[in-house]
Amino acid sequence: MNAKDKSFESLMAELEALVSKLEGEELNLDDAIEHNEQAFKLIKVCRERLDTAKQKIDKLVQTSEGNWEEEALDKN
Repeated sequence: MNAKDKSFESLMAELEALVSKLEGEELNLDDAIEHNEQAFKLIKVCRERLDTAKQKIDKLVQTSEGNWEEEALDKN
């Protein structure tokens, strides 16, 4: 399954597993490089997902007339 088709939680679990292997196992150089490359690809997809989610978040504010309006989340 392509990383873009997986849930954010699934991607994070995969990333955590890769990091654990990199930190704890005696990997040969080729395997360590491959795990590192996979981790960076997962980080990129996760960051894209978080950026997209942040853009979708709106804040509801009450106007002086008592009406509710959507206000975009500040991009800080």
